[in-house]
Amino acid sequence: MKIKKLPEEIINKIAAGEIVERPSSVLKELIENSLDAGSTKIEISVDKGGKRLISVKDNGEGIHQDDLLLAVERYSTSKLKTEEDLYYINSYGFRGEALSSISAVSKFLIKSRTLDEPIGNELYIEGGKFKHLSETGCPIGTEVVVKDLFFNVPARQKFLKTERTELIHILDVFTKYVLKHTDKHFKITVDGKELYNFYPSTLEERLNLLLNKDIKKDLIPIEYENNLGKITGYISLSNSINKKGYLFINDRPVRNYLITKTIKNIIGDNFFVLFLELPPYFIDQNVHPAKIEVKFKKESQVLNLVKAGIEKNLNPFKKETNPIGFELNQPVSRYNQEESRFEIVGQIEDTFLVAYYNNELYIIDQHVAHERIHFELLMKKYKEEGNIPSQRLLTPIPLSLTPDQIGKLENIKDRLEKLGYKFKITTPNVFLEGTPADISVEAAESALMEILESEDIFVPIEDIISNIACKQSVTAGDRLNYEKAKSLLEEWIKTDNPNLCPHGRPIYYKISMDEIKKAVGRK
Repeated sequence: MKIKKLPEEIINKIAAGEIVERPSSVLKELIENSLDAGSTKIEISVDKGGKRLISVKDNGEGIHQDDLLLAVERYSTSKLKTEEDLYYINSYGFRGEALSSISAVSKFLIKSRTLDEPIGNELYIEGGKFKHLSETGCPIGTEVVVKDLFFNVPARQKFLKTERTELIHILDVFTKYVLKHTDKHFKITVDGKELYNFYPSTLEERLNLLLNKDIKKDLIPIEYENNLGKITGYISLSNSINKKGYLFINDRPVRNYLITKTIKNIIGDNFFVLFLELPPYFIDQNVHPAKIEVKFKKESQVLNLVKAGIEKNLNPFKKETNPIGFELNQPVSRYNQEESRFEIVGQIEDTFLVAYYNNELYIIDQHVAHERIHFELLMKKYKEEGNIPSQRLLTPIPLSLTPDQIGKLENIKDRLEKLGYKFKITTPNVFLEGTPADISVEAAESALMEILESEDIFVPIEDIISNIACKQSVTAGDRLNYEKAKSLLEEWIKTDNPNLCPHGRPIYYKISMDEIKKAVGRK
């Protein structure tokens, strides 16, 4: 086979694919460029989920006419001079780092003017091809307009999701920078309508506006510092706030599976927005082309900083818990269902089971109790047999996946197949041909899609099983009759850990009859 060098046009499209995954990737790069340029005001416009238009206008220092063409060339930078600089990057990147990639797969217009220029300049590139560079009237700063993303790469374009889904990703990116840069003015317009207009404020005020409610009472401030670095921000233990978590390291929104896992092990599946400050040389930000993933020289030290910072600030807010007594956590062999001492009282809001036992009232979350049961059953089967049997589907289910999701599936396919999933992959088509035995097809497919749509690159077996268990369990809102409720509680009591669900959430709350009597004045 003869080897030949790829044409420059193909090389640029490949490079673009590493950075530009979807419209939100474009927005991320453009916002970071604006922030690096010293902007105090950033205005964003989006049409059709970013597929038709993404525009970012700032009041930063601008790009000089002589540098405009250079800014859209690959590997051009104003921030790096030596190899050592790669390990001490304090900016988001450099103006032009991603512009080459974006302009290669869109109709790309950039207008800019610096303080010392009497008039601005305009550069237009279409699909990586130069069209014109001319003078134009514009204020100091830069405006980038990206139209018809992937118009010249139809294979990538067809893997974009619906406008609504792409807009959700765009708003997620927008939210991250709004939360980090509360001293900046951010405005976003969607399909011609102003959606948010954030003037400089505090983080609490930004959170209130984004979540459309006063959440100050539900936030626990975090502030801690040791000889490695510093952690600040907020966490919440309230179910009234969405479960989204935001992690920033040295001002950059990032993903790190182990840090997120550490946080969730402490606060459960609850809201957090946390900022880590670490020495730049301690961090490798070049793991992912878009610098989303990060690694550390000594990961254990970072995890200890996170854990200590949260636990130290959380302690004053912890409520005293009453673990289930030893007699309820007895081995299966000693448990006799006919002698169950739990007395079913009823169900509240089709979500909580109420039971009486040994002079105490138990309020049990039916979903997480059921999830614990399924999780332990699946884990036991997997550990004993090394896999979970598969049930073959009569009609394979086509899966609508993006290229990055297909890549993720290929990376974790072996683990999924050990748990009963079977696939037929003929890129770009993916079919689900088998699901875990004794699990509903709907629950198995839903768990699979949640895993593939998550931001986590590495997904342990335990997390996959936890997802399956969650989807298979009864949910809040499911009405249970007496027999179903009694059966669920009896199975729950048998589990090895009846205190917590697989995600770390408490399963129940109990209160003694003595406390109840005291509260109502009965002796």
